[in-house]
Amino acid sequence: MHRFVRNVVLSSLFVALAAAGTAARADAQIKVTRQYGLPYLPLMIMEHEQLFEKQLKAKGEPADTKVTWATMSTTTATVDGLLSGSVDFASSGITGLLAMWDKTQGTATEIKAISGISSFPYPLVTRDAAVKTIKDFSANDRIAVPAVKISVQAIVLQMAAVRAFGPDKRTALDALTVSMGHPTAAVAVMSGKSEVNSHFSYPPYSFEELRTPGVHAVLWANDVTNGPATTIEVVTPLRVVRGHPHWVDAWLAAQREASDFIGRHPREAAEMYLAMTNEKKLSAEDLITILSDPQVRIGVTPYNTMVFAQYMHEVGSIAHMPASWKDYFWPVAHGLAGS
Repeated sequence: MHRFVRNVVLSSLFVALAAAGTAARADAQIKVTRQYGLPYLPLMIMEHEQLFEKQLKAKGEPADTKVTWATMSTTTATVDGLLSGSVDFASSGITGLLAMWDKTQGTATEIKAISGISSFPYPLVTRDAAVKTIKDFSANDRIAVPAVKISVQAIVLQMAAVRAFGPDKRTALDALTVSMGHPTAAVAVMSGKSEVNSHFSYPPYSFEELRTPGVHAVLWANDVTNGPATTIEVVTPLRVVRGHPHWVDAWLAAQREASDFIGRHPREAAEMYLAMTNEKKLSAEDLITILSDPQVRIGVTPYNTMVFAQYMHEVGSIAHMPASWKDYFWPVAHGLAGS
């Protein structure tokens, strides 16, 4: 089983490694990608306010340097972009980061993180009234996760299964999972018109789902990971860290500025999110409610990430066990009080 999981996690790496290091972009653009959801708000603020461009200019980068942003829904696309040279900075779930670090460490295409992004409480929700705990799921249920077997939600579900059924049953619910982006999964659960009746969700989609009649939470990820964990990070390859260190410095300065802005001006940050996503079902007040949860942490410092490294190594998803979180973060982050 562990070999299969590792192959699923790393399949795109083998394809991209041959081309990595030789690909060259014809332009001088800095390409950034992120994914969907409120946990990516700091990156959205950076884009909206052009904070990265401002910090690049302060670091001596030409004023006409162009930063392009794209939203990706899959880990595979992110991995391919980083390895091929078409993406310079990307957001990644901690499980994807660990897989990339495990496979590329010590190579010319090595990938690590430079910062955490945020930690939000996120639930496994269902509209099946008979499901009170994960022991109640049946063959009739379908649980949406961003990527089966490899996404953060899929791994947390396995960790929860270990607690519920025992170590030899960690994959007991894998057969019920389907890969689906958060926006689509939320619609499926709320509509009640899809075979997908459950969703390991993420804010703000979880907020909307939980206020839908007939939908309830089965468990919260923070209970499985024994507290908040920074599940998404900013990752970048060796070629950027070594060849463009001022880009990294500018990024971190911009990300800190964005995180501070959210803390000082939550309403303005919420309104930017609504404008950028064209979200109509949620209000700025709804987003402020989510952001004010005491379990929410927004900032560059990563928390409680080793819980994922330990689990993934135990089950064979990664071959190398990191001595600490610093092993899969570039030295630029080592001064942080991470874990």
